Amino acid sequence: MVKKDVIIIGGGASGIICAIKAKENNPDKTVAILEKQSRIGRKLLSTGNGRCNLFNLDADDVEKYSGSFFNNLSALFKKCSVVKLGEEFSKLGLVTYCDSENRVYPYSNHAGTVLDVLRFRLDELKVEVICDTKVTSIEKKDTFIIKAENKKFSCEKLIISTGSPASPKLGSDNSGINLLEKLGHKIEPLSPALCPLEVKDKAPSIKGVRQKGSVTLFDGDEYIKSESGEIQFTENSLSGICIFNLSAKVKDLKSPIVSLNISPYNENYGQLLHVLKINAQSFKSREIKRFLDGMFINKLGTAILKSSGVNKLSAPISTLKKEDIENICDTIYDWRFKVEKPTNFDKAQVCAGGVNGLEIEPRTMESKKIKDLYICGEAVDIVGDCGGFNLNFAFTSGIIAGESV
Repeated sequence: MVKKDVIIIGGGASGIICAIKAKENNPDKTVAILEKQSRIGRKLLSTGNGRCNLFNLDADDVEKYSGSFFNNLSALFKKCSVVKLGEEFSKLGLVTYCDSENRVYPYSNHAGTVLDVLRFRLDELKVEVICDTKVTSIEKKDTFIIKAENKKFSCEKLIISTGSPASPKLGSDNSGINLLEKLGHKIEPLSPALCPLEVKDKAPSIKGVRQKGSVTLFDGDEYIKSESGEIQFTENSLSGICIFNLSAKVKDLKSPIVSLNISPYNENYGQLLHVLKINAQSFKSREIKRFLDGMFINKLGTAILKSSGVNKLSAPISTLKKEDIENICDTIYDWRFKVEKPTNFDKAQVCAGGVNGLEIEPRTMESKKIKDLYICGEAVDIVGDCGGFNLNFAFTSGIIAGESV
């Protein structure tokens, strides 16, 4: 049996920085990372389209998150703010910059730079990284007994930072969450998040179309949340960052509906209707299928017309009735799609669900159920918006857990 003082299961962003802080704070203790893949930090290399969006300067805004850990976020960010997180990376020698949307990236614009400075620090501290080691069971006796395939470990302090099933092609799975459930933790249902939403009303004719607008999520008639940005239409789903930021909410809804407002006049319904009426008079001899050509690309305009109940597209615009124009205006202003579900974990950046946040002490990330067990990163039930919020939580929770062991 291999004995260590501190063991971190999971060598992702949260686990790596946790190991660094644990060793820095306890230089006389032995610290090891157990990683089931052949190398650590694989998923980190894919973040931010390979550029690694480290965090966001607005990441301390708790309204950017959802999940059962939500009420703990203020205490967490009080202990480790984005200012402190930036200082930690600076101490590692990483040079960063901030873009116009407050997203912080490495100056190199390459995720490999981030992983390099983290790995170099692990080496300097002599943290042992044990790869190709998938943990199969954990027991808590006087110490933690950790069994892996053909290997056995023990430790006084254990941190689980194993991630989630999101992005399985990068080696992610829910094995760590299953281990935490077996240890007695309540697990909130797992669901893909920051991903496209499959919709009932398929629109293959506008596959690949991108359109700016605002998106509102409803549960039946109940308002849930709104986002603005670029909407992307696929064959059977809606995508884009504004859609991603709503996706984590869908799993808790009974009748999820997405409403798109793609009007060039934003919330001014009257102006949109006025322009449509003028155009109907000005271009009355044109075919109906050309009615929206000055506002949208033709295939999107055609899809809007069909969704509005206008089917005789080769007829002249003069044949449009007053109610037809109003229906077209309604669709542009409030185009509704019934959501079937978030797409699968293959297309998800993160996972909603995980260990119930009420079972974790936010000032230490220690389990409230098992002494000396700490939980951080994606194993925790919390999801942030796109733009560095989830990686921010991974690093922040890892730092706090590492400092607390």
